[in-house]
Amino acid sequence: MIYLLCLVLASSPTSWELSQYGDFVKGKLKNISLTRDGVLIPGPAIAASYALNDVSLWSLAQAPDGSVYLGTGPKGHVYRLAPNAKTPELFATVPDPHIFALAVNPAGEVFAASSPGGNIYRLTPNQATLYARTGAKFIWSLLATRDAVFAGGGDDGRVYRTTATSSEVYYDSSQSNITSLALTPDGTLLAGSDPNGILFRIPAKGSAQILYDAPFTEIRSVVPGTKGEIYFLAMGGVAARRSQSTTPAAGAATTGLPQVTTTLTVTEEAQAGIDLKPKPSPPTTTGTTTTATPAITSTLDVPGLDRSAIFRLNPDLTVDSLFVTKEESIYDIALSGGKLYFSSDNHGRIYRLDADRSPSLLVETGETEIGRIVPTPTTWLALATTAPKLLVLANTPTPPYSYESPVHEASNIARWGALNAVANTALRFETRSGNAAKPDATWSSWQPLNGSNIQSPTSRYIQWRFTTDSNFALRATSLHYLPRNQPPIVKSLTAVLAMVPSNAPKPQAAASSSSTYTLTITDTGEASSSTSAGTASLLATRPAGRQLMLSWVAEDPDNDILQYSLQFRAEDESEWKFLKQDTTESSFTIDADTLADGRYLFRLIASDILSNSTSTARAADFTSVPVQLDQTPPVIEASITGNTLQVHCTDAASPIRRMEYSINAGRWIVLDASDGIFDSRDESASTQITLPPGESIVTVRAFDASLNVALKKLVLKR
Repeated sequence: MIYLLCLVLASSPTSWELSQYGDFVKGKLKNISLTRDGVLIPGPAIAASYALNDVSLWSLAQAPDGSVYLGTGPKGHVYRLAPNAKTPELFATVPDPHIFALAVNPAGEVFAASSPGGNIYRLTPNQATLYARTGAKFIWSLLATRDAVFAGGGDDGRVYRTTATSSEVYYDSSQSNITSLALTPDGTLLAGSDPNGILFRIPAKGSAQILYDAPFTEIRSVVPGTKGEIYFLAMGGVAARRSQSTTPAAGAATTGLPQVTTTLTVTEEAQAGIDLKPKPSPPTTTGTTTTATPAITSTLDVPGLDRSAIFRLNPDLTVDSLFVTKEESIYDIALSGGKLYFSSDNHGRIYRLDADRSPSLLVETGETEIGRIVPTPTTWLALATTAPKLLVLANTPTPPYSYESPVHEASNIARWGALNAVANTALRFETRSGNAAKPDATWSSWQPLNGSNIQSPTSRYIQWRFTTDSNFALRATSLHYLPRNQPPIVKSLTAVLAMVPSNAPKPQAAASSSSTYTLTITDTGEASSSTSAGTASLLATRPAGRQLMLSWVAEDPDNDILQYSLQFRAEDESEWKFLKQDTTESSFTIDADTLADGRYLFRLIASDILSNSTSTARAADFTSVPVQLDQTPPVIEASITGNTLQVHCTDAASPIRRMEYSINAGRWIVLDASDGIFDSRDESASTQITLPPGESIVTVRAFDASLNVALKKLVLKR
């Protein structure tokens, strides 16, 4: 884990620390191992690397005499690396393109399974003799015993038992692929399948027991232990297991590669004690089968899901999950010296899994993936699948040792300080920096420290490395830096003119000898009265007032506390006046009556002075669009001639928006503008009205765009 230690003040120094396994494992290691406690120590180097003149390197098998055999594609080549040889030599060539599986029996005989075609060949120098035809399209796994050769079929999910004179279906799994085979110390056959990730025990022909149904698509590798336990590797998470693509992968239509399904057919029929009915043979696939380079995994990489897991089946058939990872794909497992080792696609790494289930990184090969690992009495062999090459690891730590940290991003352009290390010896550190997320030509060159001080230029990203030829143990590093303070960001400033209730009435005075009559107008328009002797008077308070509420949204990239100042000026004025200074609130309200009618601009100034020193504090300002303030109602002229009501309205600040009239306090009746639309500050309207006999009151009402209202009363007698 990478810790980012920040103080409250944004301009205070910040530290980037690496001190645990999860911190250091994100870097690049050369000839360095990483213990489960998060300590970098000297590790083995690649003692030898043998590149092959082929596209892919699929399989590896070791003979009793120490020779190593390598199966490749797409030319069907098998290479042999003899003990003490300087380079692998071509041993034999089979007629089919790919050698996905090799096996050597106790007598030293070499067998190769070819695909497509499903044939098994016995190999001798410069010769491949057909040993058996399985009838499968592909063979993913091969196991040679003294008496027979077992093959795991692809696209039919069958286990075949072959001899020099016969080939038979030993067990039909009802799966699509048998991806791994192994033999227990007592001679029982084990098989791993795809796409349902099932581990089978097959004690006899036609008889099987499911040992474990993993939540993964494929059982890729099975390794029996010495005490009755079984270790197995599963790949592809639950999402991959449940997905099914009906679209062939690239090249599948022309190569006859198997399309992995994701269903397991369960029937009521039983086959030798297991309730999985063998499925019918899949339809044949037509097309050329000579140039394909198939992808033999069936995983679907879904971020956030487990990609690989290592399990242990105990003698009592309970299963322990030893290691699960979401970050990388594990391709092989092996036992050596009572410890479990595994390889991955993360820089071609090889790990050791300790008794407490914590991984230790032994070596980083720098390859895309390590598909197979095989222990020898003195060292390790590793198969770089897509390079292709065979790697031989040194059995002791080998200098020079170097480590390159992951890239660290500061919150902003930063000034770099000191780099301190907790190590048992002095190490030569260098740093480089830049403003691109990944190091490229725009970054600075590697520069050594001056004492403990970083010499790399100010930037947003930084990386460090060290090299040494001496024995060392690095436990932690701490890199200090000062991020440049970033200015606030004002996103919006809004002005809203609203009607609000007037001030609450003062407490009612006690009754006195003065004769008054008060009428309190409530927010609902209802009136309550109290009477006493004397002449009544109507004292109506203003029911509501106008307030201008200014609100804003601002943020600070450094999460500083922001302080605001608010200013205003009329559009025809040149100087700003303060409404409010040094507030941390995000709104401010004023009585709109304090501003005369006109167009106003409002400006907000946001500062992070509360979280920074005076010299480093930053500010930003934002000016609103012009805000029209109109608090004066329109002027109404109205008259009635005959049965025609004529109305003329003008407004000094904003357009007329609505006219209406009422007869004798009846409902309001909307008037139409004479020109068809209310859109100017000078509008007229007329309509025919019918007045009842006697005296009538006609009230005319007009609104402007600011919702100011004007009233006009006409009294007529008929």
